[in-house]
Amino acid sequence: MSRNVVGFLFTLCFLFASCNSKPKVIEPKSVSNESQAAVEDPSSEMHEVIVEDFLQATRYTYLNVREGDKGNDTFWIAVPRSEVEKGETYYYQEGVRMHNFESKEHNRIFETLYLVGGISKSPVPGGYAGAQNEIDMHGGRSQPMPQEIEPIEGGIKLTDLFADPSQYSEKTIMIKGQCVKVNRNIMGKNWVHIQDGSKNEANGSLDLTVTTQEEIALGEVVVLQGKIGLNRDFGSGYRYDVIMEEATLK
Repeated sequence: MSRNVVGFLFTLCFLFASCNSKPKVIEPKSVSNESQAAVEDPSSEMHEVIVEDFLQATRYTYLNVREGDKGNDTFWIAVPRSEVEKGETYYYQEGVRMHNFESKEHNRIFETLYLVGGISKSPVPGGYAGAQNEIDMHGGRSQPMPQEIEPIEGGIKLTDLFADPSQYSEKTIMIKGQCVKVNRNIMGKNWVHIQDGSKNEANGSLDLTVTTQEEIALGEVVVLQGKIGLNRDFGSGYRYDVIMEEATLK
């Protein structure tokens, strides 16, 4: 979800760590929440896995897999909901390691699970097949950018916020916008990307990341109230020049 993460999400440099039968990952700097994430090395090799079992859910397909050349140890990965078969071989690159990842639909907590952007039947980078929705490396899905949304009375437009963020530092404000991406249950929070149609000088869409406990649907137009923080670094690639924290729906 960070704009600086790995080319398409992760570009920060970390120390490498590896596990014999699991994807290479980077340990988070310091996270005390139950749900923790670690980012895989962007230069890592393509992973070849065989499906031992799988569980379907509304958003995800959970696959119990073993890596083809690394013995019989199995581990769980989750991908956007896809059609898969037991005994089939699939390929993927990169992933986010989650601790104590809860599937409410299956009434199950996965002690360790790798959130993966997608799988394919051939070792082609980015060639994800069968997924019904795109998902980013932090579990988020995105949709087309919104048309201009009029601010709520007493609210702030993103153009005003990003023009002079220091004016709003540590202040509680309201923003009306559309949820264009959402990443749930990361470090104990939901991470929502809000846009209101505002553009920067390069005609790019202004995007505000919001942390919240609220459940916000992708594409939903909402009014959020929260405190603006500047230069926040949460570790594991989560760094923001401007962010709204602990927001609530109004």
